[in-house]
Amino acid sequence: MIRFAPLLIVLAAGCLGTTDKGMTSADLALPGSDGNGDDLATGEAPADMAMPAGPADLGRTYSTDPGTFLGASRCAALGAILCDDFEAGKPGDKPNAQVWTPSGDVTLDSAQFARGKQALHLHIVGQAWATIAETKTFPAAGNHFFGRLFFRATAIPTTNPTAAHWTLVAGAGNGTPEIREGGISGKWGTGTDNRAAGGTGDWTNEDKDPTGAVKPVPANQWACIEWEYDGGKNETRFWWDGVEHPSMHTTSTLHGGDQTVPYLLPTFTNVKIGWMLYQAPVNPTTFDIWIDEIAIDSVRIGCNN
Repeated sequence: MIRFAPLLIVLAAGCLGTTDKGMTSADLALPGSDGNGDDLATGEAPADMAMPAGPADLGRTYSTDPGTFLGASRCAALGAILCDDFEAGKPGDKPNAQVWTPSGDVTLDSAQFARGKQALHLHIVGQAWATIAETKTFPAAGNHFFGRLFFRATAIPTTNPTAAHWTLVAGAGNGTPEIREGGISGKWGTGTDNRAAGGTGDWTNEDKDPTGAVKPVPANQWACIEWEYDGGKNETRFWWDGVEHPSMHTTSTLHGGDQTVPYLLPTFTNVKIGWMLYQAPVNPTTFDIWIDEIAIDSVRIGCNN
């Protein structure tokens, strides 16, 4: 099921958002999960740090307890501008063409899922890409939007002759460089590919959180990823399993590129989600990726909502 909500309606519907703090991890068990929440645990946060909701939060709370993340689809109650749980269609189908433009080996699959009974499945051999892209939520009000998705991979590339660099999310404008969330050398990373004259260069801010205990991107378990792209402030943020990673926060002057050039975000017209690997993988060379319950909204979404 794909749910769209006009922005003015979102402001009202979002006030109805609830959390599942009362549910236990056993209540949320599903195939591919052992029911104890370990499939999403990063070990980076206390069991539950649900934050009080403010006016801008539309009534949402933001748990860091992975035991509250999985289970039934929550798109209908979310009130987001876009939420796709990939429940429509049968295994083997393509995602809804009225919303997504697929590229590569992209199907629906019931072998793994974070919520509901199936998820988006990407099958990649070698350096091939597999993605879905949407333009329905753009232009974004104030050139500012948040995203949330659940991600699972059979393997994460960590080494090759140069660096294992891949993208999970890429936001861009018409003909402008991408702003990316993904990974490098086994860790999460955020950056751009702005190699044009005067651009900040092709770079990635590698995850350095928590200090002294950085964890790799997990394989064979679900991770909840959130991002914020604020074109009005030229600012990006990144959350993993409900925990923000400040080392991946960027501004026009806080970035990993050419420090003499400001890091400016484009006027966003699309977002692309999937698997984009920039170097030929060494071992393994085949990857299966599952992505579930993608949401786009004007305010932060959260992993438990």
